Amino acid sequence: MSPRNQKNNRPLKDTTTDFFLKIIEKEKDQTSKDTSSKESVNEKKVKAIDTGARFYNYMNQLLDKILSSKVSITILSFVMAAVLFYSVSGKDILTSPTSGATLENVPVYVENLDDSLEASGIPESVSVVLVGPSLDIYKTNFSRDYQVYLDLQDLDEGDYVLNLRTRNFPESLQVVSIPSSIKVTLAKKVTRTFDLGYRFINEDQLDSKYSVSVNQMDLDTVELRASEETLSRVETVEACIDVSDKTEDFEQNARIRAYDSNGEELNVEMSPESVHVTCQVSSYSKTVPIHVNLVGNLPTGYQVSQYTLSQSEVTIFGLEEQLNEIQQVEVDVDITDLKSSTTMTNLALKKIAGINKFSQDAIDVSVEIEKVITKKFDNIPIKVLNNSRDYKVSFAGQGQNASVSVTGTEDKINTLKVDNIQATIDIDGLDVGTHQVNVKIAGDDETLTMKLLSSSKVTINIERN
Repeated sequence: MSPRNQKNNRPLKDTTTDFFLKIIEKEKDQTSKDTSSKESVNEKKVKAIDTGARFYNYMNQLLDKILSSKVSITILSFVMAAVLFYSVSGKDILTSPTSGATLENVPVYVENLDDSLEASGIPESVSVVLVGPSLDIYKTNFSRDYQVYLDLQDLDEGDYVLNLRTRNFPESLQVVSIPSSIKVTLAKKVTRTFDLGYRFINEDQLDSKYSVSVNQMDLDTVELRASEETLSRVETVEACIDVSDKTEDFEQNARIRAYDSNGEELNVEMSPESVHVTCQVSSYSKTVPIHVNLVGNLPTGYQVSQYTLSQSEVTIFGLEEQLNEIQQVEVDVDITDLKSSTTMTNLALKKIAGINKFSQDAIDVSVEIEKVITKKFDNIPIKVLNNSRDYKVSFAGQGQNASVSVTGTEDKINTLKVDNIQATIDIDGLDVGTHQVNVKIAGDDETLTMKLLSSSKVTINIERN
């Protein structure tokens, strides 16, 4: 068979059927793929839900642990506070172009002061106003390495108005101190010698049953160096002896300080700066009464009717042989120009030699002030005192009676009688004959003021009976 015939004898294919068969196969493959894809998505969803549940359970357990720990709660609170702070003000701090703030109590440093001069009028601290970027102000508040200072280079004695200077502030800030300038006085220093005393410090830390006395101080004077004006304010110079927790005799080097009349420490140079002291600790004490000294004068027409103490006795501490000589403690009460009743508080008891300390250093005194009247009393018989020899005493003329004016409160004057006033003469040591003697007057009430109106001398004749 010829090739031509062979070609014509090949089986014929149905091309339409093949086409649809291929489409069906593709749809099957696509359906299979879709089914596999859906199963994969479902598996992922299940896994995601399972993971979320596990994470939820983990967070619950974590929160339970955090809330059961005080330390964890503290840390969490701090973090939340920081987040809240930033959300409220952090943005302003970081982004605000210009802001302002005031620094209070910034110390003032003094530089280049001549050692021979004393500077006065310089404040210990000032306020500083800052204007500029908020972040720089914020950092400055935390850094604290800035300074306000006063340069006294090459200045001599005299008065000056000087500007305060600043340093270590960011250049981006405008810095103004308040005040920005001050008046400064520079005065020459002089040296003077002062007596050295002592005071006990930290007495509240000394057992109440003990007291301390100073047996010896190596110095009794000290040299102070300052301006004349400062030295004129020095009231006392004292060694400060620390008695905290002392129970037996001790020695120490006590620092020396100068004080003004108000007890404020003065800034002066001193030589030496400390002194060696030897002290004795004692536990002896006794109780004594408190006596009031009325100091000063009331205005005319007023008088102290009575006074009351917050306590009438006090316990004193010291060496037994010294305290045995002390029978009372005094307190001064200044009544100058008082016209009405008042209570004076915290009046210091007077510490005399031998007293190391009091059970209480000060008391209150209530003083009653009343208006007074004056009344004259006549025909007060003059009594003769010390007539041990039983002489016959006669008065010349009308000298046997005295006249007296008495000043006091109206109530007391109205109840006063002649019998409450004594006029006397004293003939102790006088012999028979004529004599001139002094007349003395006295009353039962010490608050009344008496004045002898008749002659202060009378003539008497002494005879034997």
